[in-house]
Amino acid sequence: MKRLCVILICLSMFSTAMTFASDTGDLENLTLSTDAYWNGSNLEGSYSATDVFSTGGAFFNNFYAYDAKYMYASWGGFAYSNLTDTAAQGLDGQYTAIAAGGQNGSAIYAVGYCNTYAAGQPAISFDTAQEVSGAYFTNTNYAYYSMLNGDAFAKKFELGDWFKLTITGKAEDGSVTGSVEFLLADGTDIVNTWTYVDLSALKTVKTIEFTLTSSDSDVTWGMNTPAYFAMDTLDTTGDFENLTLAAEAHWNGSALEGSYTATDSFTSGVATYNNYYSYDKDWDYSSWSAFAYANYTDTTTSGLDGQYMVIPGSGAEESANYAVGYCNAFASLQPEITFDEPQVVSGAFFTNTNYTYYSMLNGDVFAKKFEAGDWFKLTITGKDASGIETGDVEFLLANGTDIVDTWTWVDLSGLGMVKKITFSLTSSDSDAIWGMNTPAYFAVDGVNDLQTNENGDNNQNDGGDGDNNTWPDGCFIGISGAAIK
Repeated sequence: MKRLCVILICLSMFSTAMTFASDTGDLENLTLSTDAYWNGSNLEGSYSATDVFSTGGAFFNNFYAYDAKYMYASWGGFAYSNLTDTAAQGLDGQYTAIAAGGQNGSAIYAVGYCNTYAAGQPAISFDTAQEVSGAYFTNTNYAYYSMLNGDAFAKKFELGDWFKLTITGKAEDGSVTGSVEFLLADGTDIVNTWTYVDLSALKTVKTIEFTLTSSDSDVTWGMNTPAYFAMDTLDTTGDFENLTLAAEAHWNGSALEGSYTATDSFTSGVATYNNYYSYDKDWDYSSWSAFAYANYTDTTTSGLDGQYMVIPGSGAEESANYAVGYCNAFASLQPEITFDEPQVVSGAFFTNTNYTYYSMLNGDVFAKKFEAGDWFKLTITGKDASGIETGDVEFLLANGTDIVDTWTWVDLSGLGMVKKITFSLTSSDSDAIWGMNTPAYFAVDGVNDLQTNENGDNNQNDGGDGDNNTWPDGCFIGISGAAIK
């Protein structure tokens, strides 16, 4: 890549004017004029700078150096772009995704450049360690046409050639959690569409690093294939595995250190879960509401002792931790999830707690045993940044004697772009005096996880465009979910 670098340093990389908007969290908070990009430059005198742009709780690194006297410029790490010209070739196509825009027709996407002479390589870091479900990748024009036709430095790809992106996860202490490889080209099969790559094998990460390798390399110059890739729709999962608990335990906001009433919260990905707790030491009276989290495996305990336990005996997909929602009608707060930035939530897993399950299965001192015609319903409501409701999704935790006892995926993409999700419970077992008799609990896990259907495809529903996805234009899903758009 030294020869490529020689060309780069002889060119000034002037970008069309752009500014950072006041929002942070998705790439729509980054302002670009039409057909433009941002690569870290401001070209105001000589300088060498490390920069970053953020979306939700994800931070993309950038390195830029410029010498005004010699018109020397070089960048590395990540840039972002809205260029759509798929005909541009060579260095003019370095900021353009060959897919002609962002994933699912969105405007803005990220471009990674593994410049071995830059101060660092492309990397994404997070506010808190979290699990990443996956992301979409494609080639830039520059790399695509170089492999398709060859150029002054690189060969035309033939059978047996390859161009590989390696994605490595690192924990908070810097140790490697896992790696995933994706072929941007396999022989003459050169990627030219946005392709989803499952990153769940990276497990819980604080940082993701990117490297490129190619069969077209030599000892003197290194890799000849232009070292670029494009990325969009990074999705992280709110699976609560970032939360620390002792074995067979829960957290519900309590400290039990004297009398108090407090509101609290916990975070998974870039989603925050509210909590309310009240305790009177003199009367030994306590009450909680909204969300708690737990890791119990006991599926037999019933009654109030089972309020933090889930009937499947673990978190979704056999994970340890899960969240419990309690719609306490006498508390000042009801369960709600707030995201760092507005986004489309793909969905989440839901199930019953032990307390509610056995109450409906057998009846108890307050509630009836469920029969045909009975029901227990969770209503999930989306709200935008202004607090206006965007829609509702209803899920039956019980329908007659069919009582949910497994983690069940619920598609929430129909809520649209939301800043907040609220939860409420209703039941056929209610009366005018006491309200709902069924214990008002539910459990949730894997918020914004990407599920698969029986064919092994991602379960992002077809949004009417035949592309089997639900992401709207300009959405960065986070965190839980982080998605670059």
